Amino acid sequence: MLEFFYENWLIISIALIVAVVGIFLFLSLPKDEYQWIMADGVKIQSVPKEAKIVYVNHAFEQRVKELKLKNKLLAFRGQSIGGGVDTVRAQDKAKINAYKELAEYFNAKIQTFAQIVEGQLQTVSSSGKDEQLKSTALNAYKRVTEMFSEAQVSGTYIYAVWEEYVGSLVYTYVLLVFDPEGAIEAAKQKVLADSELSKQIEELGKNGVDFFKALNSVIEEAKK
Repeated sequence: MLEFFYENWLIISIALIVAVVGIFLFLSLPKDEYQWIMADGVKIQSVPKEAKIVYVNHAFEQRVKELKLKNKLLAFRGQSIGGGVDTVRAQDKAKINAYKELAEYFNAKIQTFAQIVEGQLQTVSSSGKDEQLKSTALNAYKRVTEMFSEAQVSGTYIYAVWEEYVGSLVYTYVLLVFDPEGAIEAAKQKVLADSELSKQIEELGKNGVDFFKALNSVIEEAKK
């Protein structure tokens, strides 16, 4: 009887020790300080654990997931600060600021675009028109990227909205997704409707400059 009691006591003791060690290890694990905005199970954007996720655009969930998995997701974050009363106005302001971030990105990449155009021109025999062509290409770049930043073409959309609370202030954020494939295709259609811009890009093509290939290279650089 004593032997039976001893064996069971030993098993119970070992089980308790294992359980205590397991609980200790679990409690000592680093805690995730964030929650995630998801797209069909794929993490897209981390936000503070205490933040309130107000909106996720489920209509574009599969597309955002696809872009993320292909490493083609280009997103911009806009912010507004308020008292949490007029949430619609706060979201609109955050959206405007997100589009400003998009515009600033393309403005900052104008020299990259110019270098890509110069590289394309190197394959064409010099005819004294290089500077003129570069100027034409840069003007076209500015006009097309303005279309993106002013939401004149499809290919950009708000994917998520969340709020963070700091005292009596509410920080409203929007996540603006720029879909490079959709945006460039939409821009091509917009260009066709603009005779002057269409003529400029056509002239560039005749002189060895693939405008939209260069533009796509600028967009691709953002994900490196």
